[in-house]
Amino acid sequence: MQSFDPTGAQGAPGRDAIDLEALLGDSNAQLVYEGLYRLRELKIEALRSVTTVGLSANGHRFEPRDFGIPQIDQLLARFGAQPADDPDPTRDR
Repeated sequence: MQSFDPTGAQGAPGRDAIDLEALLGDSNAQLVYEGLYRLRELKIEALRSVTTVGLSANGHRFEPRDFGIPQIDQLLARFGAQPADDPDPTRDR
């Protein structure tokens, strides 16, 4: 499980960080963080699956942006959450 430090991480470029705990309260903010990290994990698994099978979209290989992974990372950064454990979703485990 990730640890969260809303004061230690920088927000997405050009955007102010959002104090999610102040908006939602600690327990609800924790649920949002956990949901975003889990969604990221599921999307990485899906990306790896389609890559392994050799599927492509309109003749190009699927990329993390096709699954919204960089967007989730930017949202987490904006909330001030710690970076994900797996910064490169395209590498094999």
